[in-house]
Amino acid sequence: MPATTRSQTTLEEKGVSTSKPTPAKLQPNKRKAGTATTASSSSKKKKTSPDTRPSHHDASEDNEAITINRAPVLELWASCVAHSIYPSLEWSTCLSIGGAISTITAISKGRSIGTIEKPDPGKAQEKREKRREEQAELGEVEVMGFHLKLKDGAAVVGDKPKKGNEDTLKKKYGDQQYEKVKAMFDESLKAWKDKEDELNSKAFGMYEDFRPNIPTSQQGWGRKGQLRLDTIKSAVRGE
Repeated sequence: MPATTRSQTTLEEKGVSTSKPTPAKLQPNKRKAGTATTASSSSKKKKTSPDTRPSHHDASEDNEAITINRAPVLELWASCVAHSIYPSLEWSTCLSIGGAISTITAISKGRSIGTIEKPDPGKAQEKREKRREEQAELGEVEVMGFHLKLKDGAAVVGDKPKKGNEDTLKKKYGDQQYEKVKAMFDESLKAWKDKEDELNSKAFGMYEDFRPNIPTSQQGWGRKGQLRLDTIKSAVRGE
């Protein structure tokens, strides 16, 4: 079931299919079969908390702040979440998924604040229906509430696969800062091992908690803010 976020736009407005998964949908990493029933039953009785056991992460860098806009933060976060949920996927495919989610979200945001023209509702619906028919046989993944088709190892946005480009993403951070943020994402996501379904439903909300703080109006469009590593850790691990 798609994630529910605090974002004002719906997944359908983002151009994301909310139809039932196709038979070709990839499955997230699951618990062992012998414990699946018990895990499902217990999760209904009480809220599951992430594993917060100490790690070997160097805490001396956790207070660092990086100046960056939101799009590359969401792109890298979604890529890391995709890799955590679907560990069998190539990292290049996960980067493509992250790029697709960032693109879809940016278009939705642009339309909501008037910087991108909204499509004609009738034509948009017609395009979506035609696209569903054409892409019915493609594999599908669900990441942070976004249902994305995969073609040739890349997530499809509209009618075309969006190739992941790590070098381009690194330039938006700077090589050292990119590695620090990615390491923090990966380290924090370890707390959700064996709880991938719950992570999937909460990951976008986590992003909203740690993303750079900028104005939500047109004044904030494309502006940079502060991304704090300690905020990432507390938002993802629930500390």
